[in-house]
Amino acid sequence: MAKTWKTAVFAGLLAVALALLGKSISDGGGDEAFARSPSSSAGPGASMAEMMMALPEVPKDMRDPLLDPMMLSQMHTHDGAQQESDAERQVRIEWEWDGVPRAGVQARLTLTITGGDGLPVADYEINHEKKLHLIAISRDLSQFVHVHPDYEGQGKFRIGMAFPTGGEYRLFADFMPIGMIQLTRAGRVSVQGAEPEGEAAVQASKRLKTVVRGMEVELHLGHLMAGMPSTIAYTFRDRKKGKPVRDLEPYLGAVGHVVATDPLVERYIHVHPVNALSSGPQALFSIDFPESGTYKLWGQFKRGGEDFVVPFVLEVP
Repeated sequence: MAKTWKTAVFAGLLAVALALLGKSISDGGGDEAFARSPSSSAGPGASMAEMMMALPEVPKDMRDPLLDPMMLSQMHTHDGAQQESDAERQVRIEWEWDGVPRAGVQARLTLTITGGDGLPVADYEINHEKKLHLIAISRDLSQFVHVHPDYEGQGKFRIGMAFPTGGEYRLFADFMPIGMIQLTRAGRVSVQGAEPEGEAAVQASKRLKTVVRGMEVELHLGHLMAGMPSTIAYTFRDRKKGKPVRDLEPYLGAVGHVVATDPLVERYIHVHPVNALSSGPQALFSIDFPESGTYKLWGQFKRGGEDFVVPFVLEVP
């Protein structure tokens, strides 16, 4: 009886938590704010089976003791553009390059953030260790860059960027002005230089397992469906010893981050882990895919003082 009671409490808290999680944003073009996809996820009134099927199944030795009801009940909401106030919707970024960016050559980028009154937005919260996260994704999805411009005051951020290849890149800036929710604004840049030959179609990964830095990294899927929060879990196993990896280091204040986009780089998703304080062997995320289709995911983690990226491609029903 006690075990049944504990299971029911866990499932109820999990359902509430999953309903709160997930940040899915799709752009309307240019530097406009993004619109958050509505969620139709199972809520607290869902059946026990519906609640529990959301979690991915992972091997027993890959389970994380931090995934308990108390932790799940404290998960936070990722805001989207539909939650933005009138003042927040008027926040804009001006993207200014010092010269024309070329592949392999550092070019200086200045981002100037202003409010609806045209004045600089001067003060920012520290969000996952940084005031602004800048992510660049190439048009063919072959290149992924996550950097952090320096803040120089009066709404100006600057950074030198060297793109690995030529071609068009989509830029996404995540930041949180003091007194506002987290905002995302997008831009584009055309980089001169050699582009990857051809543009291969982005296809779902045949195997959701790869080897990175001596680890077998596997992606486990829960109940995957567009328009509702889904759960995904990365697990890490030492390839030589065959044992679970338990010494992952915080990457930007958490066990990992996941960025995802569609093949047109129009839908942008950035989520943080449920078990943020974990050091492995599992990193669990709740993610809301706004529409059915193909998405490329970049999981970002850290071990032994070195950051690493694990890419997979999913077909979301």
